[in-house]
Amino acid sequence: MAYKNDWLPFHNPAALAGSENIGFQLLYENRYITKELSNQALNVWIPTKYLNVGASFSHFGYAEYNEMLAAITVARQLGKRFRLGIEVDYYTVFLSQSERYKGTVTAQIGGQISITDDFTLAFNAFNPTFSKVKSVLVDKRLPVVFSIGSLYSIKNTVDWLVQFDKEVSSPLRWATGFEYAPVKELVVRIGAYGYNNFIPTFGAGIKFGGFKFDVNADYNSVLGFSLIGCLGYNFGKK
Repeated sequence: MAYKNDWLPFHNPAALAGSENIGFQLLYENRYITKELSNQALNVWIPTKYLNVGASFSHFGYAEYNEMLAAITVARQLGKRFRLGIEVDYYTVFLSQSERYKGTVTAQIGGQISITDDFTLAFNAFNPTFSKVKSVLVDKRLPVVFSIGSLYSIKNTVDWLVQFDKEVSSPLRWATGFEYAPVKELVVRIGAYGYNNFIPTFGAGIKFGGFKFDVNADYNSVLGFSLIGCLGYNFGKK
């Protein structure tokens, strides 16, 4: 959430303000090695003189039940140390063969403040409008999530990230992790997150030219492994 190097789809929209070149990313997540719980996402971004603009789309589920989320994001660097981002999201869910798809509009707002060159604080609010999907049979409330986080860079080779998320009707979620970049082409990650439990995470990423490839995993002692792969291209980097 306080991560400044890349903008990820449906994460803190303020991170988009740091993009200097046109780019795109493809993301695939497989939860607990179960095809029906897979998520696919795509995001693209274009920096302009006044605002950085991005678009995202994700699909989760299978034929009998699926969700789609589409978003338009704008962000801007305000001064040397503050970034602000706003996102408009359109969420749809397949309810049944009779009702088909129902949707609603919501929003997300986030910011990042560089207290020093090495320490950044961030905040984010998803669905502050308390939007929900209404139908004859179902009244589905979207989660309302408020987040704060930080990033601390250690000697330009290690980043320490901390994040807390609070959904209004769920326990506090915590997350922390370290990224180590021994060379500019390689990054190694280790961390953990959870509510009342402890879920370890690990991953790695490589960069060459404008391409970037990341693979990350976490392990739930009851449900098993989840895997995330991401392929991106930045048209301005060499």
